[in-house]
Amino acid sequence: MSRIQPDYNFKILLLGDAAVGKTSLVQKFVHDKFAESYLMTIGMEPSERFVTLKNGTIVALSIWDLAGQERFRFIRHTFYRGAKAALLVFDLTRDSTLKNTKKWYQEFIDNCGKETHILLIGNKNDLQNIIAVSDDECQKMNTHIKSFDFIKTSALTGEHVEDAFTKLAGLLVM
Repeated sequence: MSRIQPDYNFKILLLGDAAVGKTSLVQKFVHDKFAESYLMTIGMEPSERFVTLKNGTIVALSIWDLAGQERFRFIRHTFYRGAKAALLVFDLTRDSTLKNTKKWYQEFIDNCGKETHILLIGNKNDLQNIIAVSDDECQKMNTHIKSFDFIKTSALTGEHVEDAFTKLAGLLVM
């Protein structure tokens, strides 16, 4: 049995505060599963998935889900090496997590440089009745952190999850 040979291999990071849904996004994207219970990521959790772009290019994404708790800050820098892109994830129902994307952006740039790609991801869009941030606030943050785009996702329903990872893969091969 032959293994698919990707045209490109990229390491990407999922960054953001604890409990914003980073692990759930990865699980939905890689395994098409959603777990109702929350299990804290300890350090880093790696995953991999191949993405086929519209032009037929095959991209292997090595996805590193980094722990968002402050107590893991001292070891996170070890996981940044070689990353070319990041999904900066925040929880649409908690405005503090949007504000904290500035901190995550700076940590990413400090460790990976400015020649990288970033997408701002507002997760938990399925919780429309308790959304705590406006589209205007999200767009302002998107501009501030120089993200290529802002995408609202739901790991529960799968809304725009595939789109976010595929868009990032496309940006990386441009």
